[in-house]
Amino acid sequence: MQPLRRVGFDTGRLTDEEVIYIDSRVVETVRPMLVGRRLYPVFSLPNAGFMTVRGYKRTDMSAAKISLYGQPGNKDRTEKTAFDITVPVIEKEFDIPWRAIEASRGMNVPLDTQEAENAARQVAEDEDLLLVTGEHTGFNALGVEGLATTTGRNTTSGGDWSANAFTYVNNAIAELEADGHYGPYALIVKPSWWRQIAAAYVTNTAVTIAEKVASLMQAGVFRTDSLKTSAGATTNALVVEPSQENFEVVIGRDLEVRKEQDVRGNYECVAREVLAPRIKRPTSICEITSLT
Repeated sequence: MQPLRRVGFDTGRLTDEEVIYIDSRVVETVRPMLVGRRLYPVFSLPNAGFMTVRGYKRTDMSAAKISLYGQPGNKDRTEKTAFDITVPVIEKEFDIPWRAIEASRGMNVPLDTQEAENAARQVAEDEDLLLVTGEHTGFNALGVEGLATTTGRNTTSGGDWSANAFTYVNNAIAELEADGHYGPYALIVKPSWWRQIAAAYVTNTAVTIAEKVASLMQAGVFRTDSLKTSAGATTNALVVEPSQENFEVVIGRDLEVRKEQDVRGNYECVAREVLAPRIKRPTSICEITSLT
C-alpha cells in the first residue's frame, strides 16, 4: 500500500487525505439510502464500457417422473428468451472551489463536502428508482425495467391496506408459489403504508398488523419512496423472492467521484456510476396494486 502524500499544498491540488475524506463522506451519505442494493445480488461487468448486456428470461422444465426402472420419456429443455438491457450512466456534476480548499487548510478543519454529498445523494435516488421501479411516468430511464415495471411480473389486486394488508401480502405469496417461488420473500412498501399498519393491531391482540406481515417476510421488509407504479403513482407494494437466479444488478462501475482541476484552480467534479437491473424470472415478483 502506498503511503498517503501531502503533495498539493503549494499547488492547490487536493491531497490524498482530502480525496479519501471526500470519498468516505460520499459513501457514508448514500449507503443508508440504497434499498435496491440490499435486494439485488451483484453481477460485476468487466468494465464500464458495456452499454448493453444480454439476459435470459426462462421458464422451468416439465415435472420430474417417478418410475420403477427409470424409463425415459420426460426429457425437455429450459425455455430461454433472450433480451438485452441498456446499462446507463447515472451522474451528477458539482464543483469544489479553490477558496474552499484554502479555507479548510488555513483553519485546519475538514473540507466542506456538502456539495459532494448532495450530488451523490441525487445519484443514489436515481439508482434506487431504477432498481426498485424502473422507467415510469415522469422518470426517463432509457426504457430500463425495474422490479415494479418488468414485463411478465405477477400482480394481485389490493384495496384498503390498513384493514387487509396481511391478506394482500398472503395473496401475493400464493401467486409466487403458484409459479414455483417458495421464498424466502421480501416486502417492498412505501414508508407511509408501513406506518399505517405499524399503528394498527390485530383484533383482540397486542400484535400489530405490521408484525404479522413481517412474520411472512424471511428476507425482510424494505421501506422506500422509490417504489412507484408504471404510471408514477404510489398505490402499490411488492412481494419478491430475491436471488441471483431471479434478478441481479449488473455493475460496470460503482459509485465514484471524478475530480479535475481547471485553470482557475477550482475542481470540476462528477458523482457517477454505471449499472442496470437484470430481471431473469419476472414471476419471482408480485405487485399488489390499487392500495388505498
